[in-house]
Amino acid sequence: MKCAIYIRTASKNNTDYHLITQSERLKRFISDRNWQLYNSYIDTGSVPNKSKNLQAMVNDAQNNKFDIILLTDPSRLFRNPELSAKLKELCEVGAIQITTLDGAINTLQGNVDKISLYAWIIEQESTKLSQRIKYSKKKHLLEKQR
Repeated sequence: MKCAIYIRTASKNNTDYHLITQSERLKRFISDRNWQLYNSYIDTGSVPNKSKNLQAMVNDAQNNKFDIILLTDPSRLFRNPELSAKLKELCEVGAIQITTLDGAINTLQGNVDKISLYAWIIEQESTKLSQRIKYSKKKHLLEKQR
């Protein structure tokens, strides 16, 4: 099976550590199953438009360049509602499969419907986190001005 791995970290601290750790775990999973690594798609940073490699991976999936996407957990992949919908559609038509190391999603076992659920939950959590960060920054700025 030809496999694409998606790695993402928003961490500014220990970015290399997080990327290396994810990469090692994913490659070990692939090796244990005798799958072939097609490509690693890696995005860093927390700004949504920094997902250029996610977009490239979706484009490659649409062009049938690999069979399965492997990632550590759903939060890495399903932060962009548009791309989440495209990936779900590709799974539904059998163009690709998606598996997470944490076991949350494994479309090889037919649980494509979980993609929408995880995408919604992750989007909600991401929005809440963004609001908390903005509030905290604003509060900190106001305290400095006093």
